[in-house]
Amino acid sequence: MAHTAQRAFVEPERLRAIQSALRARELDGWLLYDYHATNPIAGRVLGLREPLTRRYFVLIPVEGRPVAVAHSLERPPWAEWPGPIRVYFRWQELEKTLAELLTPGLRIALEYSESDKIPQLDRIPAGLLDLIKRAGVHVEESGELVTLFASVWSPAELESHRKTAAVLANTAARAFQQAAEAVKGRNGLSEWGLKEAILKMLSDAGLTDADTIVGVGPNAADGHYEPTPQGAAPVVEGRVLLIDLWGREPGSVFADQTWMGFMGHEIPPRIEEVWGVVRNARDAAVDLLRQGAKPGGPKLRGCDVDAATRAVIEKAGLAKHFNHRTGHSIDGELHGLGPNIDGVETRDERTLLTGIGFSIEPGVYLEGEFGVRSEINVYLGPDGPEVTTPKSQSDIYALLGDQWQSSSNL
Repeated sequence: MAHTAQRAFVEPERLRAIQSALRARELDGWLLYDYHATNPIAGRVLGLREPLTRRYFVLIPVEGRPVAVAHSLERPPWAEWPGPIRVYFRWQELEKTLAELLTPGLRIALEYSESDKIPQLDRIPAGLLDLIKRAGVHVEESGELVTLFASVWSPAELESHRKTAAVLANTAARAFQQAAEAVKGRNGLSEWGLKEAILKMLSDAGLTDADTIVGVGPNAADGHYEPTPQGAAPVVEGRVLLIDLWGREPGSVFADQTWMGFMGHEIPPRIEEVWGVVRNARDAAVDLLRQGAKPGGPKLRGCDVDAATRAVIEKAGLAKHFNHRTGHSIDGELHGLGPNIDGVETRDERTLLTGIGFSIEPGVYLEGEFGVRSEINVYLGPDGPEVTTPKSQSDIYALLGDQWQSSSNL
């Protein structure tokens, strides 16, 4: 039974920051729990990136040293722990220890979401929640703590993200050019062939965990379409071409973008009309975020930004064709642990705090015809929102037109 070389640790400066956040929210502590990586938030906060095979807990009190509760078989990962370690073997010992730590009346934050409103936050099993409540503590949602200490980007991660964003935009431009040359030369390029070409470009640029969605014509109307080698559609004249691509530098945060082209010399009026609605919906989200950054501006939640985006599409009579949330959190995971831009699939009422990143990606999908999506990434800096996606797309690119051929860039 081998142990990993990882060690649980909380730097003193980070501990002080967590305790300061607890005081600001009038909480007595934050109880972190995990079992077989069912709660990745705990692992990220504590530096335990690989799952342990037994239950562990960490109580970070508003004052004093954090206390770890670990199984006797898994003591090595706690060798550098900066506070007391309570070791258990039998379940009775574990329950007794928790009862001693969680004294009645304490207000304790947990990865819990009432009625499962925010699934990515709701990580505590119902049975364990019963056990904790039995101790007489008041359970509070840890949403903003998770945002601050599991999803905020470091300065190095922001810089890495910007570099990745430039790589993605450049790759999309090269892919559009390849598609245009293939159609003009009648080279028989398919969605799958273009996907493979994009993946090679991303790999050559040093990105990891990279992937792409390539959708042609009606396939672009499937928000989660994925081509297969056998079923991929050909890239042909007269069809929209959607390219959604993502990746990251090793160990950093992701970037995620969607770009739209049309295999023709001019954009048909219907496609141009739908695109305009999607673009305006995207820009409405950014405008609201900028208002929120002004002195005295509204304190924004993910659901608020989703509503602003969705209102534009609803006004255009296309609401039923926008069948997903406006955006997702981005951090060390493509779909991160911070607030989503969502008021429909879930109602994410977590505040959008400084230092986080997320996507804004409204879309309209007309089944059997075509779909369009515009996806940008936004970083909330101390001076307001930064759209990190280079040159946010204003118009669908007419990939066989002279203007595109002369510039061949985004």
